[in-house]
Amino acid sequence: MLAPRKAVVLAAGRGSRLLHNDPQPKPLVSLAGRRIIDYTLEAIASAGIAEILLVVGYREEELRAAIGEFGPEGVPVHYVSNPAWEGPASTSLRAARAWCGGEPFLLTMSDHVLSPDFVRTFLERAGPGECAVAADSSPHGEAYVAEATLLELGPGGQVVGIGKGRERWHALDAGAFILQPEAWPVIDEAPERCELSAIFTRVAATIGLTAVDISGTFWYDIDTDEDLAAAAQTMTGNVEQGTAL
Repeated sequence: MLAPRKAVVLAAGRGSRLLHNDPQPKPLVSLAGRRIIDYTLEAIASAGIAEILLVVGYREEELRAAIGEFGPEGVPVHYVSNPAWEGPASTSLRAARAWCGGEPFLLTMSDHVLSPDFVRTFLERAGPGECAVAADSSPHGEAYVAEATLLELGPGGQVVGIGKGRERWHALDAGAFILQPEAWPVIDEAPERCELSAIFTRVAATIGLTAVDISGTFWYDIDTDEDLAAAAQTMTGNVEQGTAL
């Protein structure tokens, strides 16, 4: 099966842990002079994705107006509403099903800042027809790891466990996935309202989930004000050193 030509970005939640006194949608929060969402849209477009879907909910009209109908490089941006946006991320993933149709797609989150190199590396290294997760095995601080979703890997880089606070793990879940159409029946079997880790646990056990090493490329999961400050500092340092984000 061909590489994904579609990408889904989950952007429906409130993100109350970030700038909790600021009502603006989390994807529009400024990071190093640009909106958080701009980095990921640019990275997706630069990797050759042809269409992007944003799953929206909280203050969705504001998001639609701010982002518009086209992203970087003229890539069309579509929207679908998740009326259950206050619930877990499974509700947003399910809201994307009709738009995805029978095609594979790249899945990521609006609060994960991804670099173009990250997305290109992930898509290039993923095996054809596989469900995959971007995995980072490079060193990270204890505080970052404590908040991260962790991957336990078996033979051939297959995911055998995924979740937070795991005692046994080999890499961080970097927040990007490739899902094949065969995953939808597995998603249907998961509880209607659950975290994505519960869904991907089922995918891994049922049809397989391959960890694709993206170590050394830039990404940052922004949940809190501290994350925002740390990401800005890292990105500013990279720019000063001439390293592309």
